[in-house]
Amino acid sequence: MSTKIKEILIKNSRAIIAVILAIIAIVSINMNMSKELNFTQSFSGNSILYIVLLVIFYTFITKILKETDKRLIICASIISILFALFEVVGYSINSYMNLSGIFENGNTIFKALIKFVGNFILIYSIIVAIFNFLSKKFIVTNTQKEGKIFNKTIKSFFIIWAIIFIAWLPYFLTYYPGLTTSDSMAEIYQAIGRNSLSNHHPVLHILLISICIGLGNLIKDYNLGVAIYSIVQMLILSSIFSFSIYYMSKRNAPRNIQIITLIFYALYPINALFSIIMWKDVLFAGIMLLFTISITEMCSNTERFLKSKYLNTLFIITILLVILFRNNGLYVVALLLPFLLIAYKKYWKKILLIFVISILTTSIIKGPIFSLLNIEEGQVREALSVPMQQLARVEKYKSDSLTKNEQNLIHKYIQTDEIGTIYNPVISDPIKNHFNSQNFSENKGEFISLWVGLFFKYPVEYIESFLCNSYGYWYPEASHWVANRTVENNDIGIQNSPKFPTEFIQRIDSLIEKRDLPIISMFFSIGFAFWIIVVFFMYSIYTKKYKQLLAYIPILILWLTTLASPVFCEYRYVYSMFTCIPILVFGTLSLDFKNKENSSKYLLKKSNT
Repeated sequence: MSTKIKEILIKNSRAIIAVILAIIAIVSINMNMSKELNFTQSFSGNSILYIVLLVIFYTFITKILKETDKRLIICASIISILFALFEVVGYSINSYMNLSGIFENGNTIFKALIKFVGNFILIYSIIVAIFNFLSKKFIVTNTQKEGKIFNKTIKSFFIIWAIIFIAWLPYFLTYYPGLTTSDSMAEIYQAIGRNSLSNHHPVLHILLISICIGLGNLIKDYNLGVAIYSIVQMLILSSIFSFSIYYMSKRNAPRNIQIITLIFYALYPINALFSIIMWKDVLFAGIMLLFTISITEMCSNTERFLKSKYLNTLFIITILLVILFRNNGLYVVALLLPFLLIAYKKYWKKILLIFVISILTTSIIKGPIFSLLNIEEGQVREALSVPMQQLARVEKYKSDSLTKNEQNLIHKYIQTDEIGTIYNPVISDPIKNHFNSQNFSENKGEFISLWVGLFFKYPVEYIESFLCNSYGYWYPEASHWVANRTVENNDIGIQNSPKFPTEFIQRIDSLIEKRDLPIISMFFSIGFAFWIIVVFFMYSIYTKKYKQLLAYIPILILWLTTLASPVFCEYRYVYSMFTCIPILVFGTLSLDFKNKENSSKYLLKKSNT
């Protein structure tokens, strides 16, 4: 190679690298689209569109390659590696329900590697661009102009509350008196005394249902009771959403952030739809938003927050509700505590006291008080979806290599001869329904020994089982039903009777389930919402707003618990994640915090460069 050619290559090395990276990214996109979206003909490799993409990606990547901020490069790389891994693994699980899409042979490994590199390039470029945009656009000052609606007055709170509530009314009238599923009817039957009370569903929620249903039946019938419940839930949830915007205003949030938040809470169709569904998860999502606001406030004004008896009392009440409204709420609270104690060593006694009071109170309620009221404990099988699914998968695919004793032990706990037939890799209910809780309670050591022993014998099956039963919570392209639009069959006369022309609402509502619409589908994706949270979590690290990370911990812990849930992609389980995104994003972008000096100096330095 001549010296002149070498000089040309060196001089244009960045452009050459950009072209290569752009081609890899495009090949990766084609590999995904041709299989998942069936674009083999309409968007084949022999398309001029790829030349357009090449020019766009080349221009974009060329700018990204000029980035010299080491902190940004590290943060963006961490996210990109994680998300690219999610894409490759999630694609294989979603397509084949195993990892054969990666490890079947040398060809699949090579394709998976291309996909990983291509996804990394795209995601890295996007993250760098987003972080640069945010660091230059969102240097928020401590004072913001107030508008007629968005201001710090209590009047503003009531106006926004009314706007959100009114925006949801068409859904209520379309699906009057409200929506109920099998879980809803189970709670109603407990509320009216037909079935015995169980802690499987939160007793506080059943109490609320009992009041609403009883009042409706006293006046007219159970349909009116469901309608009263729907209105009460709409009022509670919309008031919490309004309060979050009011809180933003009090913390000097830019008006555009408040407007976007209002649009999201009022017009995002799932908010309206969920507001009329009788699920414990809906009110829990509102409680989690209040809990997140409390942590955010603690981050922004620690001394004032912890010295205020009023705020401490509200914080304790919020913690109690988090624990009492969902069984996994205890994990959220308990696992948050050590992080708070480490972050606020100066106030460790006060923080510890608040949490001890809260946890002891709920322990008394769930212990002696529940026993006194003959409230049954939830079945242990509800917490064993992961091991049950793993044992079932081993029985289905590796039964020939299992010993007779191993097979007998599996069937001792999963009591059916049709495990291989009924096993569903993404939903544990078919297996869970045959689980013998009594045998487990009497032989926990034996069960654990069996489970651990088979893990070392069949690690791949265990890993694939876990991934199949959880990939919807981290893979954006996964899809599952969001909500039932009907009333569950029942014998107490509850039925839908629309009071409003339904076509317009149903057209909007139908977008939720159409997961093949570009861009729009991602608004209803659990995995994509999780990605947003991870991105802003990392942005807090990038801008050195370490205290703000505490506000993310409850949602991240809640997300972790869903990985062990019975369903691979259940929206209601992580509805809290969606309701809390606005306040988390606001807290991350705002500089109105005690540690604002570090972050503001960093951002100002970044914007100047």
